[in-house]
Parts: sequence; structure tokens; C-alpha cells
Amino acid sequence: MTRKLCLGLGFGALALAVFLVGCGGQAAGDKVAISGKVTLKGQPLDHGTITFTSVDPSKQLMAGGKIQNGQFDIPASEGLPPGRYRVRISSPVGGAQVAPGEAPGESDVLAEERIPPEWGAQSTQEVEIKPGERKATFEFNIP
Repeated sequence: MTRKLCLGLGFGALALAVFLVGCGGQAAGDKVAISGKVTLKGQPLDHGTITFTSVDPSKQLMAGGKIQNGQFDIPASEGLPPGRYRVRISSPVGGAQVAPGEAPGESDVLAEERIPPEWGAQSTQEVEIKPGERKATFEFNIP
């Protein structure tokens, strides 16, 4: 009976280890810092957000950051491993200010997105972070 218990615990520990390795994120050393510039109609984008999402749906990797004065910088600790990524940029303007913890009211004016859909929610823009890179730098010129 003791042998069966030990065998069961051994398989349980092995299954847990495989699960944790399979579900774990990339090691910090595998991640690459990402930085760059964003212009809108030839001018630096004053504010916004940028996200990079894995093109491979099985990987479910994503990183993002703020754009300020046309620049963004995502440190390696929050970056991504080498691979292909879809880029989405957002820069809403206007709209009502909603207090933290409150839902927008029906009469609130919604913010307007300045970024064209092909760079935003329906983005077709892709970049590649190459193996061996320590920092990936990109420049995005949005018409």
C-alpha cells in the first residue's frame, strides 16, 4: 500500500511540474525590450497606447505601453520573446471624464478614436522580434 501511495504522489508531482512548465510565462531572460516612435499624419503622436499581441494564437503573448510625445518604451521585464506580433495603437480624444470606480452615464460623450481602424482594433500591422535581439526598435508612421 505504501508503494502505491508513493507511486501516486510521484505521478501527481510529475503532472503538476508539467502543468506549471506548460502554463508558465517566458523566463525574464527570454524577453526583449521594445521601444520606438509613433507619428500620426507626420507629427509625433502626443498620447496613446500601443500593444503587441502574438500572431500565433496558441502562444497568447501580449505586451503594451504608453505613447508620450511620439515615443514608447517597454522594458525587457515587460517585453516579449522573439516572434511575430500584431501591433495595435489607440489614441482617443474628447469624451467625458469618468471618476475611478464609476461607470459612464448614458449622457456622457464618448471619446473619439483618432487612429484609423487598420492600426487599431482591426489592425493588420505586424512586426517581428528576431532571435538574439536584446532590444527591438520600431517606427510607426500612421497616415
